[in-house]
Amino acid sequence: MQLAELVAQLVKNCTHDNFCAILRMVLGGLDICNAWEQNIKQVMSAVILVKLLLGCPLSGEKEKAFWLSSPQLITALVMQAKEASQEHAVIPTLLVLILETAAVLLRQGEGILSNPHHVTLVFSILLTVPLDHLKTEDYYSIFLGIHEVLFSILQCHPKVMLKAAPSFLCSFHKLVVSVMHEGRQKGDGGMTDELGVILKCAQLVERMYSYIAAKTEELTVLSSFIVGQYVTELQKVTLHPAVKKHLTEGIYQILDLCIERDVKFLNASLPMGVREVLKELYSDYTHYHKTLKLGDEKYTA
Repeated sequence: MQLAELVAQLVKNCTHDNFCAILRMVLGGLDICNAWEQNIKQVMSAVILVKLLLGCPLSGEKEKAFWLSSPQLITALVMQAKEASQEHAVIPTLLVLILETAAVLLRQGEGILSNPHHVTLVFSILLTVPLDHLKTEDYYSIFLGIHEVLFSILQCHPKVMLKAAPSFLCSFHKLVVSVMHEGRQKGDGGMTDELGVILKCAQLVERMYSYIAAKTEELTVLSSFIVGQYVTELQKVTLHPAVKKHLTEGIYQILDLCIERDVKFLNASLPMGVREVLKELYSDYTHYHKTLKLGDEKYTA
């Protein structure tokens, strides 16, 4: 019997008191003292158990007990992530587990996690997790983990997006900056295993831009800010063409939200060199994307 099935059977057949004892054991395993004392296996076991419990069909008093403990679980995951981020030896394993668990937890939505403050705590995990000095496979795992947490917040917590959109965009911008840095033009530009991973990350960024563009109610007012962040970073690097293609397709969807006043504001507020990058981006957007989009809309009509 697999571990998930074993835990599900245990939860199903145990009493309410036994279930509460399991929760106390999990919270004990997530105690920050275990990280300080290098009891990493105990911390990992507790995080795995939280993830497994999230996959169990809970009802009645057990469900109530679990979700009443969720603020403590989120706080504990945040503290463990901060501590693990300082220990490069445990980053690939423990941090990926924490990110995966946080994403599953957040997917329960506002009906379960009704206090936006508990959700916004997760942003501190995303801003703490390092994306530099990692092996290629570890880089993708952590990058994907951050993306999935952001997606869970964007899709399942509209109240948080209304109040904490800047924190969301700051966390997402971290991914944009990282993939631009890793996706710089190097050597002959041929395909390598490393480039293949960076392209998958660039696709995730493109996809997130499309998710953001679809959430127009919460984020339209910040579309010019998103574009400004993008061109500011773009000015610093020469991207590999394949990476640039994905990022460009993504930012075009944000430019779709910008009105003429937004573009004028960016031209007036950005530094000279960045303005030139914006001018080139907007010219290509108008020529290749906007014209095609208008043509498609006309055809559809």
